[in-house]
Order: sequence, then C-alpha cells, then structure tokens
Amino acid sequence: MKTKSMIACALFAAIISIFAVMTIPIGIVPITMGLFGIMLTGIVLGYKNGIISVVIYLLIGIVGLPVFSNFRTGIQTLAGPTGGYLWSYIIMVWIIGVLTVKLPKNKWLAWLKIFAACLMGIVVSYAAGTIQFMLVQRVDLIKALTLCVIPFIPFDILKAIIATYVGSLISKTLRRANLLPESHKKQQEVNNKEESK
Repeated sequence: MKTKSMIACALFAAIISIFAVMTIPIGIVPITMGLFGIMLTGIVLGYKNGIISVVIYLLIGIVGLPVFSNFRTGIQTLAGPTGGYLWSYIIMVWIIGVLTVKLPKNKWLAWLKIFAACLMGIVVSYAAGTIQFMLVQRVDLIKALTLCVIPFIPFDILKAIIATYVGSLISKTLRRANLLPESHKKQQEVNNKEESK
C-alpha cells in the first residue's frame, strides 16, 4: 500500500473507534455514533481503503481494546445480540464507497447521491443486525424491529445528513491538498474522464 493510503486507513480506523464509543444507553441496543464514522469513512476513503479501515477497527476490538459501543471488546461482542451491526460495517462501507466514487458535477445532486448511499448502507446494517439479534435473542421480527430499528431511524437519518455534508467537505479539502488516498483518487479521475467523453 502507498504510505498515504496506510496513514488514511489507520486514521479512519481511529476515527471509527472514537465515534463508536460515543453512545447513549437506551436499552439492549444503544444509540451510537459508530454508523456516522462508517459513513464518513466510505465517503472519504472509498470502498477499498474503507474496508481496510473497518477491518482494522474490528480487529482492534477483537484483540481487546474497548472500541465497541459501551466500551465492550472481544470476539464475544461480534457473536452477541448486537454483533450483526458491527460486522455489517464492512458491507456498509463497501456500499457507500462504491456509490460515492462517481458523483454528478452538480453539488446538490452529488449530495443527494451520497445521502442515498448512506441510507442504503444503514438499511443493510439494520438487516444484518436485526437478523443476528433475532437468532441470538430468539425473538420474532416485530419485537426485533421495535427494539433495534424503529427507535433509531430518526437519529440515523440525521447522521446520514451530517455525514453527507461533512464527508463532502473533507473529501474536497483532501483532494485540493493532494492528500486523498491514491486508489480512491485514481478511481475518481477515471470516472471524471468517462463523464467528460
């Protein structure tokens, strides 16, 4: 990997870790800023470096550092009732990264596409987390949705809105400073050339 990409992946793994422990305990599934960190990572780094950042974050938690919500740690957290939300981060960052590499030149259309990508990622996270919660807790779909999804929808939509704006600004700033990871930068250049044809 290029040095720039390695630094970016490590930095965003740290950012995810910081956001993930920002939680408000409201029950078995807390409100967490982890999804916000994942959305930012996908928007700024793209799918390749984004996945690497998420894997680093998960490995940090598995080996013993308390970077999961409520400062939890260990492989048992991934296997527990809310573990599906954690491993779904890999799929989520891939979806956001893939959909946000090629953006319209119009700022508002670009933001709309980023926001839609974030919502798609959230839906995938909901699905994976809910399925694992149902299997581990042995509850039906209605109860799982009531506990794990419905109370969080307004908060997660708000996170997606903020991540769209902040992620766009960060990407723009890094691009101007030539600090964007090489793989993501090259993919954007390819897409821009295709659009100009």
